[in-house]
Amino acid sequence: MKKTSVASILFGLVLLVAALTPAAAFPGIQSYLKDESGQYVYYRDYTFPYEAYVGFLHYDEGTYGMRFYAPNQPLEGVSQAAAQAGMAAKGGMVGVPKSVEILFTVNTETKVTEMTGEKFLTTITGSDTEIVNYLHDLVYEFSARRRKLADPVVTKAVSSREDFPQFGGPVTMKYSFDIPIFNLQEIIGADGAPSFQLATVGALASSSDNSFFAFTGFPAPMQDKARNFTSTQKKPSQKIQYKGQEIKLDEQWTQAAENMYLLGDVAMVAMTEFQPSEQVAAAGTAAILDAFCRTLSLGSTGSYTDWGNRKLKRSKNSLEVSLRTHIPEDNAVSQNFKFITKNKAGGYSIMTLTIFDRAYKDNRTYFDAILKSYKVR
Repeated sequence: MKKTSVASILFGLVLLVAALTPAAAFPGIQSYLKDESGQYVYYRDYTFPYEAYVGFLHYDEGTYGMRFYAPNQPLEGVSQAAAQAGMAAKGGMVGVPKSVEILFTVNTETKVTEMTGEKFLTTITGSDTEIVNYLHDLVYEFSARRRKLADPVVTKAVSSREDFPQFGGPVTMKYSFDIPIFNLQEIIGADGAPSFQLATVGALASSSDNSFFAFTGFPAPMQDKARNFTSTQKKPSQKIQYKGQEIKLDEQWTQAAENMYLLGDVAMVAMTEFQPSEQVAAAGTAAILDAFCRTLSLGSTGSYTDWGNRKLKRSKNSLEVSLRTHIPEDNAVSQNFKFITKNKAGGYSIMTLTIFDRAYKDNRTYFDAILKSYKVR
């Protein structure tokens, strides 16, 4: 198990502080959780007859990215029926990956969407014009509809019934406070089926991080590769403590740092603590936990979190986040469990248990026992 999860937690805490301090938002949109440079979002777009994704990136103040990606766009002259059947009319390939990537700037001095510049990062052909225009329309439509919500600041789940011709007419648009840029979660068509649905949300770690443009969608089914691990223990009993936090492990685990333990190459436990500044603490516990909802759910370099299957459990002083992460380069899927608890000292105790999915499914009772043993004193 790589030790990147600890770095991801620390990076998330940096974003947490930023989320509760003033920052730029899309022109005219009032954000509850402020968007930060490098945050991005991808949607599965079901309006196309083939698998397709649309993503938006907050590059920096006034600069954004947008991308259309299809893993297998049918070749010209190949019918959709033939593509779905896996056959071209004359044999050979029926489709190829298609990516349209654009950076654009907006006028930050206005409260409407005004594009002031555009740069194509991929070669645009005549057949791409329709896709480019579609992406432009989405930016204008999504921002305008977001600004017109009855409550201009989205602080919870919100729905809006609207007429949206690009998505077939009457739709329900669902929003959530912790989704960057437009707060858009999904668009439901008149037939009750999703037309445009949130897939993943992430944050670039640096200017050299290419994760946004490298996203190729989630495989179906999303499966982890084989893992050679079977626990010799049914229920761990050794108490491990770190700054008021306690969890039970056993001799199968090795200590890699004061606050981190590894189970071979299949699992990792890490504990840390976040002590908010006076400015952040003034926002209140509810707002801090809201910010944790986003920051601890973000994908990081080369990994993509599955927001479609994310689970949240919330109380007045605690939050539990569980979600799967796809790591394409390693052909891997991990299960991530994150517990955030306000402690008696006024800080926030954070524990994360990351397990490769195959190992978790083969040893679910064992790992669930570890999760149940976690306590904050």
